Amino acid sequence: MTIPATKKVAFLLLIAASFFLGACSDSGEIIQTRFEFKIKELNDGEYPDNPDIGYRHDNYTTNAFKKGYLVRIKDSYSFAFHLTSGDSITFTNFNAINFIPETPEHLKKDHYLNKLALVNQEWNRNQVKFLPGEFKCGNKKIARVDIARNCLNSYLWEVILYQKQGDKVLPYAHGWFNFPKEKYRELFNERNDDAFEPLKEHLENWHDPESRFVNKTLLREYVGEVEIAYEDLSDTLYPLKAARRKKRKEVIWPKQYDSMRELQSDSSTFATFSPPGFYNKNDPRHTELGRFKYLSGLHAYDTWSIQNRRGVLELEFNFDDPETGRMTRLFIGGLNAGDFPYLSPEDANEGWKSSMGFGNHSFYESLSEFNAHNTAKSNYYAYLTDGDGNWLDSHKVGIDGPIFYWDDENPQLLHVWLLSFERHALIGHYTILFSTKTN
Repeated sequence: MTIPATKKVAFLLLIAASFFLGACSDSGEIIQTRFEFKIKELNDGEYPDNPDIGYRHDNYTTNAFKKGYLVRIKDSYSFAFHLTSGDSITFTNFNAINFIPETPEHLKKDHYLNKLALVNQEWNRNQVKFLPGEFKCGNKKIARVDIARNCLNSYLWEVILYQKQGDKVLPYAHGWFNFPKEKYRELFNERNDDAFEPLKEHLENWHDPESRFVNKTLLREYVGEVEIAYEDLSDTLYPLKAARRKKRKEVIWPKQYDSMRELQSDSSTFATFSPPGFYNKNDPRHTELGRFKYLSGLHAYDTWSIQNRRGVLELEFNFDDPETGRMTRLFIGGLNAGDFPYLSPEDANEGWKSSMGFGNHSFYESLSEFNAHNTAKSNYYAYLTDGDGNWLDSHKVGIDGPIFYWDDENPQLLHVWLLSFERHALIGHYTILFSTKTN
């Protein structure tokens, strides 16, 4: 029997569609392998507080993306982005599953720390940079692609394209998309023993976990205190370079300031981060940054990691506010001091940084850093407590995490800076002098 040409074309299209959208399991079951999502772009009228304005490519466009796909490749997942130009972007050596929060193995036995780990990972941005050779695109002008799981809820993600302009690589297009909801929940449950439903309100609607005592003995094994001398340098201003320069306009109050001490006030407010993932000065984010005005003590401890029995550093900052009676403790631990670069204070923004939480990826990573980070085996933690050791929500207080580097002129002098809410500013600078170089 001869098949008419029109029916033959339709038949071939059906075969092609089944190839791209699904595959057969050994039992003959159709397994979906491609999940389509829409990509939204915002113009300057829709996003007037965009920190990239003035720092992006001259040919910046809000009509770059046609649609996107989450693509299953055997046991891993990747993305494909289709552009209005007819080009598409795909990725190599990348598994999107690693974006999804996962509890460090040594914390799983504690219900509260398990919750804090998963919620804080979801509440912190993780943006990964792909350079030529790490992605494929027919448009060779695309010099870099970033994918971000933003901090608002499980499903809100971003994609950013960059092109070269002179000797700089600048943002060329920015899209916002929703990770396919049911697939996200499925992958989250696979990584975390069906934990999504009990944590749904935290992961989808930013519902604060309850404040309870944090059991430090589950985080590390105490060895002993390290002799140090420390200094609070917050009466100076941080270097207005790189991201801090772009984001200066996101600081609502104080309008003018000459030191970080002026930011250490409960009156400090910032542009909040609103769905689908943009800064919004019409909804000011209030803080409790006055908690950091009075540093009363700083301690360094030698500790052993629970998981791999290696020596790691822990720092404890004590802030006691005589005006309100509030006591605030900042703990940062699981630190390998050998990971910190040697820099001058002018280059503080280039230091080693991470977010508040347990086992987190950093805010911004190269693909190699992203692939190397094993959340399940991570020793890292950074969290706030009150004077009784009960957890405080760092986002509500107004800090996002620390920056570390060794002084480029004194290899025993460690610099620690504190990033404000959404990393709009730096709100504290401390130096720690070790009597001997720590590991």
